[in-house]
Amino acid sequence: MSERIIDPHVHFFNLLDGQYEWLQGSNPPSWPNLETIKRPINAAQLQQTSPFEIIGLVHIEAGFDNKNPINELNWLAQHLHGENYKAVGFACIDSPPEDFNNAINALSHSSLVGIRDITEGADATRLTHPNCLDNLTLLNDCQLMFEAQFNVENLAITEQLIKYCQQLPNLHVVINHAGLPNNLSLWQEGIRRLAHIPNCTIKFSGFELFTAILQAQQQACFDFILQCFGQQRMMFASNFPVCQINSSYQKRWLSNFALCKTHSLWQQLSYKNARHCYQL
Repeated sequence: MSERIIDPHVHFFNLLDGQYEWLQGSNPPSWPNLETIKRPINAAQLQQTSPFEIIGLVHIEAGFDNKNPINELNWLAQHLHGENYKAVGFACIDSPPEDFNNAINALSHSSLVGIRDITEGADATRLTHPNCLDNLTLLNDCQLMFEAQFNVENLAITEQLIKYCQQLPNLHVVINHAGLPNNLSLWQEGIRRLAHIPNCTIKFSGFELFTAILQAQQQACFDFILQCFGQQRMMFASNFPVCQINSSYQKRWLSNFALCKTHSLWQQLSYKNARHCYQL
C-alpha cells in the first residue's frame, strides 16, 4: 500500500549503552516475546515491516537514562539521523519546581516536543502534588506538551488533570494508550470528561497491554473514543516494539486500518492529526 502514516508512539532500544532498568533489571515485565521486543532495530528496518509508508515518527522516552535523559535524545539523533522524527523525553512531573526547571533546561534538544512521566496505578497520586501545576506551567511556557499515561477510570486523577488543563488552556496534553481501560464503565466516564477539554488529545494504542476481554473490544473502545473526542483529537499509534507482545507491527497497523469506516477517517487518525500535533 502507498498510504502514508505517522507513528506517534514508538520506542527504539539501545540495550548496550542504555540502562532500561524496567526491562533489563531484576524484575522485567513477564511479557511474551520479550527477546523480540529487545531486539535492536532502526527506522529503515521498521519501514520494511510496515504495510504503509512511514513518513514521521515520535519517539517516546523509554528509560535509556532517567538520571540524564538528554543521553537518550543524543543517541536518537544518531540512530534516527536523516529521519523525520520528534522526541518526548523524561522529567519527573512532581519534582520540586527548581529541579524540574533544571531538568527541562538539561533536555534542550531540537527534537524535543514534550515530556512523559508514567503515573499508572497507585503512582497516579503524584499528579495531585502541588508541584505539578508549577511544572506544567513551565512546560506550557516552553511550548512543550505533557504526555499523560495514567488510568483515566481513576476519576479523581482525571478531574485533577482536567483542572490543570483548564488553568493552562494553551498546554497540550496527550493521553497515552487510550487511557488504559480496565473497568469499562468508569473508563467511559473518564473519557467523556476528558473529551470536554479542547487542549486534550488521545492516542489509540497499547491494547496489547490489556486483558484478552478488552483486546476483543477494541472496536467498541475505538468507537466510544471517536464519538467523544471526534476526528480531530484522536491518533493511531503502535507502541512499537511493545506491540509485539501479541502482534507484528504490520498487523498492528492493519488492525488500525480495519477500525475505520471511511478512508477520510483513516487519513485523519493515521497521519493528519499526528502531523499537526507534533509538527512533523
